[in-house]
Amino acid sequence: MICHCICGNQRDVGAETCDSCSGKNSKHLEGEIFKKQKKGGALKRYWYVLLGKELYSYKNQGDAKHKEMKSLAGVYIKEEVEEAAENGQTLYPFMLIFPNKRRIYYFKDKEEKNKWIAAIKQAIGYSNLNDFYELGETLGKGKYGIVKHAFHKRTKKEVAVKIVKKRDLNIKDLELLKREIEVLKVCQHPSIIKFFDVFEN
Repeated sequence: MICHCICGNQRDVGAETCDSCSGKNSKHLEGEIFKKQKKGGALKRYWYVLLGKELYSYKNQGDAKHKEMKSLAGVYIKEEVEEAAENGQTLYPFMLIFPNKRRIYYFKDKEEKNKWIAAIKQAIGYSNLNDFYELGETLGKGKYGIVKHAFHKRTKKEVAVKIVKKRDLNIKDLELLKREIEVLKVCQHPSIIKFFDVFEN
């Protein structure tokens, strides 16, 4: 009997992935996820597999060929509010924000949704500012954002956190901000502020 990995390569019978994919040291999760065909449309069930930073969808579990594959590089994840389906059942959605589009995925079980969110966050290297820093009073305001006094939760190190609203920036300003971050990463001097972390959502 010949078995195939989700990437299309042959795999050993009983193994979840081929040698190539298992060597990626990636998070592997699979299960049933629903999508709406159009806004407000009916739900359609698909079988999804998360392998590394790729999300594969299949028409049915066990299919050898996937319908589509989406790279999760540069993707953001956002929890959505629960919805009631036409039959009265509660749906638990989340949104994946790709560079050029948004997709909402639905679950019929809250625990299943939370399991997928955790796995995708791990795959994309997601981290939240509030998980690491305790924000305090506002120290100042500028054209594009504010600076807050903060403490690192584990080390108790005192820092200043600059918060910039990206939606207020045009393309040129966004590029300047990214350049400023890159410059601060390499500059190590007692007369220049020290750069510790960057979080983007």
